[in-house]
Amino acid sequence: MIPIRIGTRSSALALAQTGLIVSALKKRHPRLRFETVRIKTEGDEFKSVELFKKNHIGVFTKEIERRLLDKTIDIAVHSLKDLPTRLARGLALAAVPKRASIADVLISRDRHTLKTLPPGSKVGTGSPRRKQQLMRLRPDLRVLDLRGNLDTRVSKVLHKKTLDGVVVARAGIERLKKFGKFWKELDPKTFLPAVGQGALAIQVRAKDARTKKVVASLNHPESERLTAVEREFLNRLQGGCRVPVGILSKKTGTRIRLKAAVFSVKTDAFVEASVERPWPGAMEAARELADILLEAGARKFLREARTA
Repeated sequence: MIPIRIGTRSSALALAQTGLIVSALKKRHPRLRFETVRIKTEGDEFKSVELFKKNHIGVFTKEIERRLLDKTIDIAVHSLKDLPTRLARGLALAAVPKRASIADVLISRDRHTLKTLPPGSKVGTGSPRRKQQLMRLRPDLRVLDLRGNLDTRVSKVLHKKTLDGVVVARAGIERLKKFGKFWKELDPKTFLPAVGQGALAIQVRAKDARTKKVVASLNHPESERLTAVEREFLNRLQGGCRVPVGILSKKTGTRIRLKAAVFSVKTDAFVEASVERPWPGAMEAARELADILLEAGARKFLREARTA
C-alpha cells in the first residue's frame, strides 16, 4: 500500500505536533499507512533576527507548500499562526483540529509572573507582538530579540542563564511536555495572543478529494470557525505574521466576542477595540473590528512595521 506522506518541519515541536496528527489519523483510518517527511524551511535555515524583522511571509511554510504542489507529500502540518492568510493557489486548508491553549507563558528559573519579575530583568522573544506587549505592561524590563527553536530559547534561561525569562506559546510547551515547572501563564485578556495561536493547520492539494476526505475527520468546527474569523481580521488589516497584532476570540452561547490590538514598533502607542455580535455574523464582526482599528490609527502602525 502506498503511504500517505505527511510533510512537516524537522524541529522537535513540529515533529511532536505532526506526531499528534499521525496518531489521530491512524486511529480513524487503521488500514491506511502514513509516512512523515521532514522538510527544512527558510525559517529553519536562516535563523537570524533580521530575516524575521523584514516581515517575510511564509518563512516556515513556503517550502512545505511547494512539496505539496509538486506531489512529493500529500498532507502538510503547520502551526496555523505561521500560515499566511492567503493560501498558495492549488492548496486548501482541509482541517483545523481542536485548538489547544491560546495563551502565552513566561518561563523563568524562579517561575515568576510578569508582575513579580525583578526590575531590569532580561526577557527574550522573537515576536513583535510579544515584545510590544511586554514593554507596555512592564516598561522597566530589557526585552531582547531572540530566535531559535523552543529548546534553544528556553536553554538561555534555564541552562546558559543569559536571560531571566522568555515568552513562548503554552500550546508548544504542552505538546513537547517539557519545562512544566518553570512557566506561568500570561492572561490572554491582557496579553493578547497571535492570530491562530494554539491551532494546527492541515493543508492538502485543493483537487485531492481522497486526502481531503481522510483528514476531514480531524476537523473541529468551532476551532475552524474561530481561527477563520481571526484570519479574516488579519487579512482585512493586510497584516503579515510579523506585524504586532494580537486578538482574542471567544464564542459564548450564540454570540462571538472579539478583542484586538495593533501596536507601534517605534513607540509605546497602540490601538485597541472590541466587538460582540451574533455567531452567524462572526466574519462580518472580524472585518468590522479591523476597520475600527484602521480608522483609529492602525494603518500608521502597520506601515511602520513593514518598513522597520
